[in-house]
Amino acid sequence: MTKRNSPFKDNNILQTQIQKFLKGHGAFFSQQAKRTSAFFELAAYNDIVKFYETNGYKVEAKNIKKKSGDFTYALSPNAKPDNCSYFLVTKTYRKKPSVSFEVRHNLRIQSAHSRDIFISPDYTIVNPDKIKKTRLKRYYNGKADYAYIEADNVQTFAEAKHYLPSPELILNFVGLVNEVLPELMKGSVPQQAPKHLGPSLFISGINNPHSKLIAQSLLKRYSINTFQGMFAYPTQAYSVSNQKNLRKIGTR
Repeated sequence: MTKRNSPFKDNNILQTQIQKFLKGHGAFFSQQAKRTSAFFELAAYNDIVKFYETNGYKVEAKNIKKKSGDFTYALSPNAKPDNCSYFLVTKTYRKKPSVSFEVRHNLRIQSAHSRDIFISPDYTIVNPDKIKKTRLKRYYNGKADYAYIEADNVQTFAEAKHYLPSPELILNFVGLVNEVLPELMKGSVPQQAPKHLGPSLFISGINNPHSKLIAQSLLKRYSINTFQGMFAYPTQAYSVSNQKNLRKIGTR
């Protein structure tokens, strides 16, 4: 990819890009955000949706507000999934049934190792209609629903960090992979259809030689994508020309 000055350092242009993306899917963006990190998080969510478009999925915005058409991002893990919008992505095949998945924002995941541990990656791609609710005394004093999804219903996930990449930042992502998709830690990568983006870390800052080497090592060991320099190279996850460089799990 050719390096160029990116518009994504400007919050106003980031907001315009988000609005344009949603408008292309029959929705609108009206939420308030002030920090660049918040806009970057929303932009990376859209990039994941674009990955599925590039790979032949039909994409539909769901649970948008009926009157205004507003798309409601889950700006916090405390946001209730019932009140938030999401994208449904569907892959259609000639000789077998189509499959669909929800691209969710800030959805809690129950650990694959312990029913008492929950984590909240920025983005999750999950089986449809599998979100559960429970009452836990340690959350909201047990007086409100605690929404989550079991790890078995998670296809893949991703995080976004508005930082310069560092060894610690990149390597800490491995811990999330171990909690959600531990089989990847053993080098066991799903081979059956459909195709998903491997667990991915989106970092706004430009990489250095050391962080680049770490990213390459994790990609080989655990099928982890590390998108560094997203402000300089904003199309890494979904550009057609870069698909050959991405680690995917599953097949077409």
